[in-house]
Amino acid sequence: MFLLKIECRAELVAMHLCVETAVLDIFGFKDKQAQEDIIYICYLNMARAGLLALEFYDPKAKKWGQAHMQARFSILQALIQSGAVHVQLSSDNQLFIELDRSKIRSHGLPAMSKFLATLQVYKATADALNGVAFYEKVTSVTDEWATTYRSIVLKEKQPRKVFVQGNTFLEEGDQVSFKEYPATYEGFIQSFVDRCF
Repeated sequence: MFLLKIECRAELVAMHLCVETAVLDIFGFKDKQAQEDIIYICYLNMARAGLLALEFYDPKAKKWGQAHMQARFSILQALIQSGAVHVQLSSDNQLFIELDRSKIRSHGLPAMSKFLATLQVYKATADALNGVAFYEKVTSVTDEWATTYRSIVLKEKQPRKVFVQGNTFLEEGDQVSFKEYPATYEGFIQSFVDRCF
């Protein structure tokens, strides 16, 4: 349970800080439109992550498989309750996330701040009993989400990306060559073999 709260608090801090223009300035994003786009993308990405988290929920056992995913799902639920985000099922069984850009600061951010403060109070006061009850409530999955929405998420699941690292080799003299590998499992293995042996 402690790990779950830590993961959720970490995600909530990110959601809270991403709207701070002083923080965005530090990373070189000084243009107002660029800042607004980054904030929108952060909130939309978190909503999407919360929806995709259903892959890691076991509806039979009614348990989450990963703390990060459970946290992201709870954040999505808080954003939905705030009115900043809507998840809709279309007539052709597609899921759509609608994030109202104008409600990020007025609805989404206060919801994130309240959620973060609530978790922090439970942690700071060592109120495990109420903290666990609260977190179980905000991470519970309704039947519609566990069956309909989760089945769509699983159906649309993309294969895991393969990131393959290239290698440099010292040739005769001071010459250095760089070898790239295909983004396949074979390329991944060959890259590792060339690097280590």
